[in-house]
Amino acid sequence: MANVKDRIPNRDADFDGWLENFKNGVVEKTSGSPPEWTHIPAEKTSALVTHYTAWNSAYKKTLAPHTPVETAAKNDRKTEAKAFVRPFIDQYLMFDPVTNEDRLSLGIHNRDHHPTPIGKPKTRALIVALKALGGFQVEIRFQDETTPSSRAVPYGCNGCLLHYTWGPEKVTDHAALMQTQLMTRSPWVMNLPPEAEGKFFSGVTCWQSDRSELGPPGEILSVVIA
Repeated sequence: MANVKDRIPNRDADFDGWLENFKNGVVEKTSGSPPEWTHIPAEKTSALVTHYTAWNSAYKKTLAPHTPVETAAKNDRKTEAKAFVRPFIDQYLMFDPVTNEDRLSLGIHNRDHHPTPIGKPKTRALIVALKALGGFQVEIRFQDETTPSSRAVPYGCNGCLLHYTWGPEKVTDHAALMQTQLMTRSPWVMNLPPEAEGKFFSGVTCWQSDRSELGPPGEILSVVIA
């Protein structure tokens, strides 16, 4: 579950995906020629990348049999990354030139002084491409069924919720997809443990509103993990 204030997930797998997406989005906006965002110092972007790299390296070591020391290191890197990211968001991402669409893409809250209730999502989020990348990674591309030319998350939604599992066979029953991952941009890359190699990855998506209401699910797709 994400922090109510800033949406930073607590679960390690969710946090890893969220931080990677956040880091990639900031780097993209600050590294162009010229960059779109010039108000963020280069050293701050570099520090964000460093925190992500340190966290991800420590986290990956805990996906296989590991020691208590490695668990403690992973927890420390997570605490340090969160301590850096929260003031980074407040200082650089809550005002222009950062837009509401940018904040949604980064997986953080928008400023909304006059919130208007948004109902439960009514359209389906469809997986339009599911690809094994190698290295125990799966790429998921998704879009709204009513806007096939756009990869944007619908207004009022904080992302696309993926229900998934992996195992020796394809899954066709929605109830068997017990794991979840909130995806805030398409494409999204999932990092899986080494023991998933050669297994089937099965998943289905739906939109999730800012109030955590879920829209109708799409179709279950599967791919063999390489």
